[in-house]
Amino acid sequence: MLNNRELASVILIGLLILIGLALPKWREILLPAFRTVAGAFFQWVILRIFGLFVVWVALWVWLAWIIGAWDLGLLKDTIITLFGVGFPLLFSSIRAKSGVEIIGHIRRETLTLSTLFLFYLNLESLPLWGELIAQPVIVVLSAMTAFAQRDAKGRRVVGCFSIPLFLIGIGMIVWTTLQTVNNWDKINWPELLGQLALSVWLPFAMFPYLYVVAFYAATESILKRLLWMNKDMPLRARLGVLVGLRGSVRWTKELTGRYNHVAQARTFRGALAEVRDFREDVHRRHRREADRLANLEGFAGQVGVDGTGAQLDRREFDGTKRALDFIHTAQALRYERLGGTFWDDLTDMVISPASKWGLPDEHGIVVETTGDKKKWRAWRRLPSGWVLGIGATGRFGEYRYAGAEPPTTWPGSSDEWVDATVALGPPDWERNDESRL
Repeated sequence: MLNNRELASVILIGLLILIGLALPKWREILLPAFRTVAGAFFQWVILRIFGLFVVWVALWVWLAWIIGAWDLGLLKDTIITLFGVGFPLLFSSIRAKSGVEIIGHIRRETLTLSTLFLFYLNLESLPLWGELIAQPVIVVLSAMTAFAQRDAKGRRVVGCFSIPLFLIGIGMIVWTTLQTVNNWDKINWPELLGQLALSVWLPFAMFPYLYVVAFYAATESILKRLLWMNKDMPLRARLGVLVGLRGSVRWTKELTGRYNHVAQARTFRGALAEVRDFREDVHRRHRREADRLANLEGFAGQVGVDGTGAQLDRREFDGTKRALDFIHTAQALRYERLGGTFWDDLTDMVISPASKWGLPDEHGIVVETTGDKKKWRAWRRLPSGWVLGIGATGRFGEYRYAGAEPPTTWPGSSDEWVDATVALGPPDWERNDESRL
């Protein structure tokens, strides 16, 4: 039987659907969306995966019933766990890069403080009218809090949404605690503990199936790509690739386009050898990346240069260079549109979000132009204090800068700028700081 919280959720979802179908503008959006989703899901491959998933969960429930760890009183909670936890895990596992990542998804759904907190709040729900009011308010405040946290301007007002949300949470904790104490003798503790145990063991029991689905989806994608590269790739060679992957989700995710030469294998043994070489190369790349990260940490804060003249402290060099290069591209793309001039007021928009370059939100990148906007320069001071810069005097020009202080001259007007179209340098720009993965 549904409690007030679950009943309110059903009522609110039903009302949203009815309102959406009743309003012509919403209906024009919702109906095609429903048809698209239905068309995507009602395919034999998808239905087979879903159906086998339900069978797998039912098998574990049956085994739990045999040993006395499950009864019909847990049916509602089982269904909620299947659809509320199981199916989202099924979708996320397809994108997972390893079995460890899948386990991590399951752990976050079952063994974190937030999930235990939600379980505690569900011990006692509000009156139905209270749930009907509280749930939409919580959803709106949560959405606005998440939206406000996306950029620096939004974070200035995030408290307007997070503080009321926090107060509602405190109020619900107080309500749940008081109701639990008052109804202590009426609570069916064995049933309650059974629900808690179910919410933990059932998701973990899903792991073998989730892993197999992840491996199946990844290998199917790999074989399609290899056959696209070599449509005559023999079946024995494809089997060699599958055997060489050793049933590992991690290896299937690592077998990316850079290893398409595997498609040239003609025999089972040849494919095994190709996949073995691929695994060894992955190990080498991971070792190189570990060495790079160790050097980043080891040389952090150290003053000086290496044998090539590049700075020892390489923190944020890679992201800074990539962001500055992108600004150079954006300047060139907008040059004609701005009448043969450059911009100096679009920096945040061009590089947003800064996190995609591995830089903090307060990125510190400065873009400047001359008075006639015919020349531009951009620079950033790195954590070490060193400065990297880039600039141009025309659409296809590119000048690079590196120094202890921000540039005081313009590209092409002094020796502190290196014309990248005709010469190499500075050393900090030529040094490869990219990830080795």
